Amino acid sequence: MKDGGKMVFGFATELNNFDPFTSMTADARSISFNIFDGLVRVESDGSYVPALAEDFSVSADSRIWTFRLRKGVKFHDGKTLTKDDVLYSIQKAVDGGVTGYKAIQSFEFDRSGENLTITLSEPDAGFMVYMTTPIVPKDSKDLATHPIGTGPYSFKEYVEQDHITLARNNAYWGNKGHLDTIVIKFLASQADFLLNFKAGSIDGFSANADTVEQLNRDEINLYPRNSNSVQLFALNNKFGPFKDKNVRKAICYMIDAETIIRTVNYGYGVKASSPLIPALSKYYASETDFTYIKDEAKARQFLAASAYPDGFSFTITVPSNYSVHVKTAEVIVGELAKLGINAEIKQVDWATWLQRVYGEKDYEATVVSFDGHYAYPTAFLARYCSTAKNNMVGFSSAEYDKTYLKAVATTREEERIAFFGKCQKILSEEAASVFLEDISMLSVYNKNFQGCKDYPLYALDLSAIYAVE
Repeated sequence: MKDGGKMVFGFATELNNFDPFTSMTADARSISFNIFDGLVRVESDGSYVPALAEDFSVSADSRIWTFRLRKGVKFHDGKTLTKDDVLYSIQKAVDGGVTGYKAIQSFEFDRSGENLTITLSEPDAGFMVYMTTPIVPKDSKDLATHPIGTGPYSFKEYVEQDHITLARNNAYWGNKGHLDTIVIKFLASQADFLLNFKAGSIDGFSANADTVEQLNRDEINLYPRNSNSVQLFALNNKFGPFKDKNVRKAICYMIDAETIIRTVNYGYGVKASSPLIPALSKYYASETDFTYIKDEAKARQFLAASAYPDGFSFTITVPSNYSVHVKTAEVIVGELAKLGINAEIKQVDWATWLQRVYGEKDYEATVVSFDGHYAYPTAFLARYCSTAKNNMVGFSSAEYDKTYLKAVATTREEERIAFFGKCQKILSEEAASVFLEDISMLSVYNKNFQGCKDYPLYALDLSAIYAVE
């Protein structure tokens, strides 16, 4: 291992918004992980430890949280972190409707300017996970394309449709990164990754399983790890046939996640029968709580009991830049055709998918992976509450809403585990969508680079990568 050097890393989507309060994409957050810090941070084992706060504590009723601000921290522009930056960032998160911040009743520092007290309107024993939300300088301008944080890497350059450049933060308060410079190169497809990697134009990239199969294992360093996002066949519950629970159940019984893992991802994946990543094992409900194992006879029974016994036609809108989602959709089309359900795949670019499918909810079905902003069940389950703005599938259940609120409010861990488990069971019983897998992320480097650190988040820890002696 040595310090210093430059690495060029290929990326499938253009990263053009790094504002932590508005960015919607998992890929942008995976890189922002290196630029920003919150008051606390998550470790690779899923625990939460102090970051910009030196320590934190909580009252017995889980309503009053206290954080002691770390001294001497510098932003990437050289300015010292102050209480005003923290207050500004929290208010920005509150105003922006960031998950978890709605429950904040008040927040203020004591006279010393060192101790922050946050009072919640209702108990939340998991509130510390939301404090991973980045702290930015007061009155920040244009965070989307000129982000300023306190993280191990600083943002240096953005060239539209080409790359971004990050530089090591030598004044970092924590464990510094190894590489001097990291260039994130935007490329359109896995084929482009392969071509550029073999030509030496990029030093690494996140590969699909079929791409890895085209590489000589002896000539690369390969790091398989969980993406910590759940791929799903998302059904718009407000679209004609998918309003019918029997139709949704028929589809759930017809789709075999294990087949998709084996055929599309060459076995690189973990079955996920709920929206929660299996890595959150304490909260991930037992497989016995879920009812959908491939059963064509049951699928036919539920379709026969629906308003569409003879089948129907619909469109699966898929982001073209994610070939793994396109190929998954192709498998699904073949399986549903056996039931007389005819699906057509419509590929769109990523920007169109974000606007129409995710933003406007103008779609019938899609294949995508949802990650969580935090390594905690609320980050994955909140989107299925009927009032959630990001409830893309249009799921609505009064029982689910009540159970979710109970899970968040209880101060007893065993009750929280049980309530979050029940939330997953309700989503299964109602067949909200078809939950498939946590696809493995396959980081491929050339032999000049090593190092990888996994988290229960969709994150790429660039500080773990180093050049080989």
